[in-house]
Amino acid sequence: MPGAVRPMLATLVDKPFDDDDWLFEIKWDGYRAIAFLDSGRLRLVSRNQNDLTREFPELADLPNRVRARTAILDGEVVALDEQGRSSFSLLQQRGGPHRAPGLGTMGSEPRSGFRDRAHRGAGDRSIPILYYAFDLLYLDGYSLLRVDLEKRKEALARVLATSDILRYSDHHVGQGTALFQAAADRGLEGIVAKRRHSCYLEKRSREWLKIKITQTQECVIGGYTDPKGSREYFGSVVLGLYDDHGRLIHVGQAGSGFNEQSQADLWKRLQKLQTSRTPFHGGVAGVRGVHWVKPALVAQIRFAEWTHEGQMRAPVFLGLRSDKKPRECVFVQPRSAVMEARKAEAGDAA
Repeated sequence: MPGAVRPMLATLVDKPFDDDDWLFEIKWDGYRAIAFLDSGRLRLVSRNQNDLTREFPELADLPNRVRARTAILDGEVVALDEQGRSSFSLLQQRGGPHRAPGLGTMGSEPRSGFRDRAHRGAGDRSIPILYYAFDLLYLDGYSLLRVDLEKRKEALARVLATSDILRYSDHHVGQGTALFQAAADRGLEGIVAKRRHSCYLEKRSREWLKIKITQTQECVIGGYTDPKGSREYFGSVVLGLYDDHGRLIHVGQAGSGFNEQSQADLWKRLQKLQTSRTPFHGGVAGVRGVHWVKPALVAQIRFAEWTHEGQMRAPVFLGLRSDKKPRECVFVQPRSAVMEARKAEAGDAA
């Protein structure tokens, strides 16, 4: 069994579509994780090859829920709200993976790995989490990477024994528009379209397409502003995305979405990242009282829309993401779903 797998990533497109050559799934809002199961032992690995196993002890029994001696699953660690919707902010309250705050050089990822201190046990551990499995990559001595997706999912459904910690991520063939509307009615993040006969490619591919309902974006925190009124610590975090030339461009500030505890925790991290130099190219117009920090933290942001000036309207902080590197935070313009689907069906997976 291979010791490492790079997860297959989806290309962002503009709208849902219907096509019998494609199957459509719910897009879960959590931590992407490859699950390695070997003789009753579990190893969970993030998309950036960080070990998540100790971060989610509730999932230790996963191997006993899969009818196999060895297997590799692809899926998402999620926390569900009372309506059964995956919630990244709820997962943050539960206390997911955390990195030590910014001990590397400017623009680099922290080098100290996942914390062993209080954050591992911090948060509300009464919030239940589970693993939604949506792909099977290896099974009892056989690699399935070159097997058609639909057959991989059929095998996955057969070997899973669903429980309170493990569920099968179902799909609908051909009916992307209807699933997108149903997901929108439930307030979900979006859907993913996957070509039924696609192999598993360890890179981003147009054979998997993601269509978002809510506007979310991972942004780099490059600074913070002074607090106003009765607010403590800071007023807002100053956000940026990298452009095609590797320059961090200012895209807005998020001052809402924090509670007292999350703001205090983030404040401690920001203090250890302070720098006298702005990390932003081209400056930050119209923002006063800014304190610069090294661009080492990634924030999950929900917002209303992009303005013509390239700024996020009404951004809301949802939490920090330790499974994304700052340099991965780039502005991605959704591509045409019709064109990307045609290219994939023509055999152009890149």
